Amino acid sequence: MGSCLLAIFIASKTDYAFWIYTIKIIGCFVIVVSLRPAIQNQQRFWIDTFFVFVLWIIWETNSYFHYGRWTFDFGNRYYPNWTAVYCFLFAMLAVRWRLPLALLTALTLGLLTESRNFALALGVVGLGYLLLPIWRWVFSKTSRTILLYLLFSGLSLWTLEQITLGQWSGINLFEGRIFRFTADPGRLNWDMMGIKEWTKNMQTFVWGMGDWPNNAPNPHHSLIHTLMERGILATSVLIIFLMSDFSKHVRGMEPWLLGWFSMGMFLHLNFVTMFWVIAMLIIRCRYIRNGSDVQEDAVVEWLKLKAIPKKFALWLRKVIS
Repeated sequence: MGSCLLAIFIASKTDYAFWIYTIKIIGCFVIVVSLRPAIQNQQRFWIDTFFVFVLWIIWETNSYFHYGRWTFDFGNRYYPNWTAVYCFLFAMLAVRWRLPLALLTALTLGLLTESRNFALALGVVGLGYLLLPIWRWVFSKTSRTILLYLLFSGLSLWTLEQITLGQWSGINLFEGRIFRFTADPGRLNWDMMGIKEWTKNMQTFVWGMGDWPNNAPNPHHSLIHTLMERGILATSVLIIFLMSDFSKHVRGMEPWLLGWFSMGMFLHLNFVTMFWVIAMLIIRCRYIRNGSDVQEDAVVEWLKLKAIPKKFALWLRKVIS
């Protein structure tokens, strides 16, 4: 695995900070693949309480409202969308470890960011639960997981284009910003700019162009952003590496991994960031009950065991097992 990740080092001329950051992220990926954090059922209450306390501390000491949107204090930087990403990751961990209070808190804070990406990701999670047998089959193999991600990437860019060019009217629910999915010329232009920069010559196509300034317009698309900075070779290695690990450990988190994919379709969450390291670590987490690893989330387990008729429950267990 380490030899494969060396492909990430190959980039066009750039500064030392970019190399140092790349080495740090590679090191984090290498460490994470050796970890399987687990909690026991008896520890849930205390861990749930602790995480709620941590979120309360963040609320009190390191956040504020700006134009009606809640955001972490990043040091004179207003980033409610980044705040929403952290809230979604926190919600994923709460689902994996069955922490209901932490989940409710993270979802509430995420909604306060007024981030449309957060609302869209939750909608995708809901769709994931409705079609769980399909996604479970897809995620059971690395090749299908990669194909799904690539298809998701293309469809999201095409959908953004259709809405921005006026072919589709978009959606505006409840007259709120968080549910307003309408034309966004800025993001479409940034994504197309990223594709243009990536394909401007053979060198950038293969090796990438290196570091792209954070204060410049950035592609709001994880795949396009990674291709632009790292090129086709390193991005291919990263996709195979990430999707292979996800397919091995995603059992019980399929809807939330779909939601995570959607977060990267309209934000610049390129693969060589701590966001993907954290997502990978969360997927690798385990919940232990009575000495056995429970590879199902609480919602599906409850539906299978208590909330539906016995005959249908037997069928459901066979389908999603």
